[in-house]
Parts: sequence; C-alpha cells; structure tokens
Amino acid sequence: MIGKGACDNIKIGAMHESAIWQKGAGIALQRNNWNAIAAMSRNRVIGIGGRLPWRLPADMAWFKKATDGQVLVLGRKTLESMRIHPQNHYIVLTRNRTYALDAPNVEVIHDLERIPTADLSGRSIWICGGNTIYQETLFRCRYLYLTTVKSNYVGDAFFPIFEDHFLLEEILHEDDTIIIQRYQNTQNGGHVLD
Repeated sequence: MIGKGACDNIKIGAMHESAIWQKGAGIALQRNNWNAIAAMSRNRVIGIGGRLPWRLPADMAWFKKATDGQVLVLGRKTLESMRIHPQNHYIVLTRNRTYALDAPNVEVIHDLERIPTADLSGRSIWICGGNTIYQETLFRCRYLYLTTVKSNYVGDAFFPIFEDHFLLEEILHEDDTIIIQRYQNTQNGGHVLD
C-alpha cells in the first residue's frame, strides 16, 4: 500500500524525457498530443454499474496527481461517478443532446472532433474514460498511463485491446496491489493519428 505522498516521485514521461512530478507542476507535452489514463483489472474490467469496482488509495492518488489542473475528456457516466475539482477543465463527450451541467469548468460536446488537439493555456489533455470514450480515442493518444490492478473483478465495462498499438516504455510504480505503466503509441511514430 502506498502511503500519503508516496506518488510524489512517480515519473511522467513526455517525448522520451522523464520529469519527476513535483506538486503543482504540469506535464510538458508537445502540442497536439493526448494522454489516456485508465485503471483495469487483470481481466480488463474498468467498471461495474457506472463505478470502479475497487477502492485503491494508491491508484486514486496517482490519478489526482497526474490530472490535477489539466483538461479531462470523459463520458457523461464517468463524470457523474466522480467529484468535479475546480482546478480541472472537464470536456464531457456524450450522445445525449439534452445533457447540460451548470459548472463553469465543464464543457459538454457531442462530437469527437470537437475535442481539442491541444489546450492553448498549456495544460495537458487526458482521456479519462469510460469504455466508449477509450474505444473512440485511445489510438489517437500518444501515451497511455495504465494502472493494472493485480486481481480479477466482475464488471460490465472493459478496457479495449491496445497491446498491438502501444509499447511499454516504463514501469512508474509497482506494489502488491497495482502496477502503473506508461505505454507509447507505436503507430505513426507515436504522434496523434488524424
């Protein structure tokens, strides 16, 4: 189990450069690149009934540290399963044309092509799920930051097969419960696919 603050030294790579994550610092990424961040079980489960099937403080600490102050792209159900943090900007991709949320840092879109290729204020764009969002965007991401929970779970949402398109670059953290790995997209030199 990771204690409080143990994620402070997990590395987050950018274009073959690793930078130690410092509290409050951003991730230097080349423009027009997206990151995907996900957690799945050994049997690829990512959710059940619109929720995570596990409560793992180390994984939650990692997710918060990596995405804090950034742009998060996610589906409606994923957004509704989490707390909205004022320092993040949320882009909700949904087919529900009547969906609206009264929050200054939440933008609702209905078309994948409306996801920005870069955030002009220098923040990183993180694809955060759920299942349909990963299926539609994963192969356009430069990096995949994947937590694998070292157990099998029952679920109704699964992470897509990605192994033929991504290469393991680095193990960022491992303990008895989880392993956090960074993969790079090997298609088109790792650049966002158009």
